[in-house]
Amino acid sequence: MSEDAKNPRTSNIIQNQLFRRQRSLKLEALQKQRSLHGGTVDADDDDAQFDKTYIVIIFTEKAKLRHCQDVEKIIQEFGIQTTLEIVSQSEKYLYLSASLDTLLRLADEAELEKMTTTGSMQKFNHGCVSDFLQPGMSKDQILRYCETPVLIKDVVKPPIRSYIQKGYIEDMFPLHDILYLEKFNVNLKRVRLPIEEIRNYFGSSIGMYFGFLEFYTQALVFPAIFGTLQYFFDFNLSLVCSFYVIWTTIFLELWKRKCAGYSYRWGTIEMSSLDKPRSAYKGKLKPDPITGKMTLHYPMRYTYLQMYCISYPVVLVCVVAAAWFALYQFQIEAEVLADFGPESWLLYVPVIVQSVLISIFSWAYEKLATFLTNQENHRTRSQYDRHRVNKLMIFEIVNNFFSQFYIAFVLQDLKQLKYQLMMQLLIFQLLCIAQEIGIPLMAVLRQKYAKYRLKEVEQEKINTITNLARYEQCFYESGLDQYQSTYEDYLQMCIQFGYVVLFAAVAPFAALGALINNVFAAHIDMFKISNIFKRPFARRTKNIGAWQLAFELLSVMSLLSNCGLLFLQPNVKQFFAHWLPSIPDLSFIIFEHLLLGLKFIIHKVIHERPRWVRIGLLKADFETSQALKKFKAANKMA
Repeated sequence: MSEDAKNPRTSNIIQNQLFRRQRSLKLEALQKQRSLHGGTVDADDDDAQFDKTYIVIIFTEKAKLRHCQDVEKIIQEFGIQTTLEIVSQSEKYLYLSASLDTLLRLADEAELEKMTTTGSMQKFNHGCVSDFLQPGMSKDQILRYCETPVLIKDVVKPPIRSYIQKGYIEDMFPLHDILYLEKFNVNLKRVRLPIEEIRNYFGSSIGMYFGFLEFYTQALVFPAIFGTLQYFFDFNLSLVCSFYVIWTTIFLELWKRKCAGYSYRWGTIEMSSLDKPRSAYKGKLKPDPITGKMTLHYPMRYTYLQMYCISYPVVLVCVVAAAWFALYQFQIEAEVLADFGPESWLLYVPVIVQSVLISIFSWAYEKLATFLTNQENHRTRSQYDRHRVNKLMIFEIVNNFFSQFYIAFVLQDLKQLKYQLMMQLLIFQLLCIAQEIGIPLMAVLRQKYAKYRLKEVEQEKINTITNLARYEQCFYESGLDQYQSTYEDYLQMCIQFGYVVLFAAVAPFAALGALINNVFAAHIDMFKISNIFKRPFARRTKNIGAWQLAFELLSVMSLLSNCGLLFLQPNVKQFFAHWLPSIPDLSFIIFEHLLLGLKFIIHKVIHERPRWVRIGLLKADFETSQALKKFKAANKMA
């Protein structure tokens, strides 16, 4: 039997897109038919039943019929509706759906934050549904597209975890809503990204990433214009330093306000480190000291031992190795210069090779940082991301920028610094674009020339399938790649931000290049997540987490590096040597502290939460306290 026959699923993206488009047209026609008939539809209509399928569980060939039925019975105990479909030995599907009442009950148990009729955010209460119905809103609009699959997954995954570990369950994922995906099609006329639509469909974590990408791209307009003027009018470097201190600080502070607005509307602003553990967290079941519920616990001393005795020593070794490779490039350049002269094109080779090696080292180290953080076994997703980003930023700063600091402050060659910086930024962005476009394109080409082609479903299969359209979509989407997280996307933006601000005094066009790159990257990212990957389960988040600290660290480093470049100028040295002949270096400290003070003042002046968010939170607390008083008064009267 051929390998293709053993694996009947196809990951053909082209066929998947054709199927989606045909399916979308059918659903649009069905919606028009419903509107013409006053919203009614035949109960036997496949499309009507298909719309209710939220999650698909795919079983492996190892799973027997009794295993599938056992999983089905376990899931049904939670009020989840199931449809078990055995197409063949290698194709066994379990479709999960739920009634609206069950979903609202699960939302109550999950304590989702929802907007009330008074305009405040409160934890959803199944017994008081009318309090959460806005004018013109129906009950089925309370839950977002992204929340329904997660509510079902959170309740069914723990009891069937043993079947996953034993290898009976191959995959579990939510099906795409094909009509909703039409909102994310490439549209060159679109001025702003549909952030709220992205959040409603993919969840707050992905919505927050696109929100930050859009805000960061818009903010790059100012340094792009300033850099262009800086190139033509040759601004004083003190003005350049002051501008970037003000710009980076205002950008990051205004993002905090924007982020607070997102998280308040999305009901995640009150998230804390006491939230439920992440799915990969390991530990023993013990009563929670706060809620009393049985939750997983893992001794923190083992986490600290792993971090300080294994993880960070390994990180230190990697950082030293990256610094050594950066310095070794200069030795190679010196040898090429001595052998071939300053006019040889071979002088470009070392910096190009180093730029490529930087990307390779970043990719390899990212895998290592992920592995080390997995071994530390952090409880929540936010803790896990914070420690992984901390490891990564230590390495990435050395890997990407060590050679530039060496050229600037050891060799003190600003001409070579400008050349090195622009060459690394150019290659970095070319590699990012190649990765963003090339990987999906290679997948399409690979699938285009695949030997196996499924033209139509065999008749014997059709007889065993309860809903052909649902089966076809599940068949195509099961072969798509699994979406991991926004981790790599944030990393690319963070490194790019470093190239823009760390040595802005000698690279005026870095911001313009980053702006152009990000305009295209936003559309590419949206296309990828909508078409190349399975639909991911939504993740909740209240901000961009440790990446906020990473951007702030680069902001402070840019202040120091640009001030250092300023005081390397001969005229600046002569000026302060004339006025402060005994302590000329003190002038650097004074100027740098003045800019730090300016940064601190801006930080204090701009509140991290908008006034309407603060009022909303206080209003929610007030309503909660009033409800508690009424409840106590009613109990006393009873």
